[in-house]
Amino acid sequence: MILTITDWAGDRVSLEPKVELYSVRDFMGKELPGLAIVLDKVGSTPDEAEEYAVLTVSFGDFLSLKNGAYIDTNNCYFADQLLRQGIAEDTGFSRHSGFCRYPLWRFKEEFLKEIGGENYQEYLRRYDEYMGIGRADRTLGQEGMSMQ
Repeated sequence: MILTITDWAGDRVSLEPKVELYSVRDFMGKELPGLAIVLDKVGSTPDEAEEYAVLTVSFGDFLSLKNGAYIDTNNCYFADQLLRQGIAEDTGFSRHSGFCRYPLWRFKEEFLKEIGGENYQEYLRRYDEYMGIGRADRTLGQEGMSMQ
């Protein structure tokens, strides 16, 4: 997938996003993966690609919002251009650090599956495991719901 932005000089720049993983922790200190979206500037050959920016920023905390990440609007002035291309939805929430505001986006699963490869699969597996998704730990019997 190739995304296109207009840089500060008015030039068109083609970017290829990929998923990397941050190391984050929950409130009890358990280490988990967090989503990082890295944008590589597309060159004339695959060997010429170079890192252009890291779209996301980590504050070190686990986000319970699946496919969620804070956006580094301090260094990625073009973030709204990417949002308009339909890769994510702005949740309306943000986090402040210093004089900067970092909006929380929820990336579309189709986008992450297309660009994420093994890193996104690892994130999904660990997220679902941590959140208890797919676990059959509740059963419904004659007496109603019971915990096992």
